[in-house]
Amino acid sequence: MSRKEQGPGWSNCIFCGEPVGKADRSREHVLPMWMLRATGDPNRRIRIEIDPITGQDVIRPASTFHFPACRPCNESYGKKLEAQAKKAMEALFAGKSLQVSQCYWLLDWLDKVRIGLWLAYNTLHKEFFQPKFRIDQRLGKKDRIAIISVDPDDDSKGFGFGGIDNNIFRTSQAGMYLRINNIRILSVSFENFISRFAGMPYSKEVFALAEDINQHRASIACDGYELKHDWREFALPGATVVAQSIFWPGGGISDGRWRMFLNSETVSRLRRTPRVSKPEHLNRFFQTQLISNSDGSFRYHGDPRKRLRFGKAQANDDANFAKALYVIYLKHVLPLTPNKVINSEGQSYGTLVLGMLWLEKAVQILFRLRDMGIEDSNTTEALIDELHKVTRLREESAAHIPGTCVPEYSQLVS
Repeated sequence: MSRKEQGPGWSNCIFCGEPVGKADRSREHVLPMWMLRATGDPNRRIRIEIDPITGQDVIRPASTFHFPACRPCNESYGKKLEAQAKKAMEALFAGKSLQVSQCYWLLDWLDKVRIGLWLAYNTLHKEFFQPKFRIDQRLGKKDRIAIISVDPDDDSKGFGFGGIDNNIFRTSQAGMYLRINNIRILSVSFENFISRFAGMPYSKEVFALAEDINQHRASIACDGYELKHDWREFALPGATVVAQSIFWPGGGISDGRWRMFLNSETVSRLRRTPRVSKPEHLNRFFQTQLISNSDGSFRYHGDPRKRLRFGKAQANDDANFAKALYVIYLKHVLPLTPNKVINSEGQSYGTLVLGMLWLEKAVQILFRLRDMGIEDSNTTEALIDELHKVTRLREESAAHIPGTCVPEYSQLVS
């Protein structure tokens, strides 16, 4: 049902996406009120963003940054997830440890805030497309990592968030930087992007489907099931990492593809013991146990009562966290963004639309990093090569049928 069909007084719940009328509507604070109170006056005026049209700062009271939600969803999230997140954050403010079970709640909460911010900015910018999912449909469904730094000597109050003014966030809600009082957090979530570090099957390359570029397929590989102990790619020295690999095995019981994901090497590291006897048992997402470097090296934590300590990053400032976020985007998120399609026969080839979208993201990230003093000659060369491909595709499209291109045929290998 479209907004027009819903009639006046209707909007969509930020959690479940269902239409909700004024009588059943409540307000969901994407930046929760408990966090606003913990960091100062909840009614203080803050800069929400820069207006994309005028370039002017958008200033408003922090407590007015709320969006429609149906009452049952809002109450459920408030009693469960927000209450648990508040408890975990208050422990971190005081420099205390967290149980592994609390870390799962924290990862869920970071998903909620990140997705909520994406939906909020779509609303603020009056986007014309209808988001294809809401918080319920995205929370805890993709690989995720939180890099957390707690400064015991910092008694300042306040919060800030960043890393969302880019096309990777606009299209995938992949990451954000969040500072709350003496805590700094990088929250990043993207399909399969930490799986190879977690010793799980991972995506070597991702393709869009030729008949629908919004749907993706991947060539899956596994280098062995050993958990890597050096996550230098994601770690800020001194900070504590908590992460989960999350996968959907897909396929049917008969073809056996699911055994790459569910086997004697992997079942013991899953958060919950799976039952696989019917096809529908595979039609869901599976989460691994928490992975963390809190003890000095990365390992799985199967005991939910195990307590983890959180350290302070050696370079504990906003600029270094922002740099780390864009480096993660460049090295791990962008390569999993499809710039080719694959057809029903397993043939893959470049398209003008995907090529341009990939270039926009790559250029934006490179400029962000260049502004921060980071140069990457290898990526610049890859960007130039991609530009040549897109230029050739554009010329071919103009010479033949609009929207077509010369296929670069290669077979997808599962």
